[in-house]
Amino acid sequence: MIKYIIFIFICINVVAQIKPSVQCVGGDNVPIIKQQIQVTLETILLEMNRIKKGNGSIEALKTLFVGDAFEVFNKFAIGNGAYTARRIYNPLLIERNNRETYDVRSISVNVTMGETEGSNMQDLIFSFNKEGKVSSLRAVLPNYDYNSVISAGLNERDSVLRGIILDFMEQLRMAYNTKDMNFLEKVYSDNALIIVGTVIKEEPNSPDLLKTSYLSQSKIKLVQQSKREYLDGLTNKAFKGKSFVKVNFSKFTIMQHEKIADIYGISCEQEWKSGTYSDRGYLFLMIDFKDKKDSKIHVRVWQPGPFVEDGSYVGLYDFRF
Repeated sequence: MIKYIIFIFICINVVAQIKPSVQCVGGDNVPIIKQQIQVTLETILLEMNRIKKGNGSIEALKTLFVGDAFEVFNKFAIGNGAYTARRIYNPLLIERNNRETYDVRSISVNVTMGETEGSNMQDLIFSFNKEGKVSSLRAVLPNYDYNSVISAGLNERDSVLRGIILDFMEQLRMAYNTKDMNFLEKVYSDNALIIVGTVIKEEPNSPDLLKTSYLSQSKIKLVQQSKREYLDGLTNKAFKGKSFVKVNFSKFTIMQHEKIADIYGISCEQEWKSGTYSDRGYLFLMIDFKDKKDSKIHVRVWQPGPFVEDGSYVGLYDFRF
């Protein structure tokens, strides 16, 4: 056992001293930006390894980021003891928004898991602006085909919004991974209906979405939590301690409201592992994307399984506007 621990310690220290190499696949039509992105990623990954070893500085990387991307990276790298998972990276470079942004997908890093079970490898997405600065850091959603989700849009606008929705879900996953209460406080509407387990409750003085919904009485009686109670529960229970919060979203269904184009329902499977606790169930989110930079979750539902009466799950058309 002692030999095994020493072996792991040596491996981590060896990785922490190696300068990673990044050679992106794609982006050959923008060679200058591609080269800048590769150099920036190599610098970030090397410094992350140095920080893990104890001789690096997170502040040395600040000029490579814009907006709140540096704060997100700081929480992820420092809070989770992140370091590189490999020596050579060949990630996919994707042009988006008419070359205004560039996504580099699947930069694999290792994190310190604490008591949380499962693989310690996490895949990241770095988004860059056209100046080559990191504008966003997100956690890759496993087991989905990005292009197939986008192409399922009913029209061009719907397809664009589906890309924004996937970005949002990647940001949401990262927020749980990094225990980012500021982000969660921002994205959950003050009037949100919150479901924890199989429990729903409307916040005081909020629009009466619940009473005008089509949910059966047996479903309504399960309503129990407000936004404040939900977020306080994360702070005081789920996020308490040093173990990594491993949240996965998979098997997505995205539905646009037939009358309100900016309202979407997102259904997916959610797997949660943190410390000695774990669960798997079904998550539904109703999100308003009217302001693309300030999207709001109005309904959050987590169910361990379908309702007994009819085998259904809460969905978009359980609520009337």
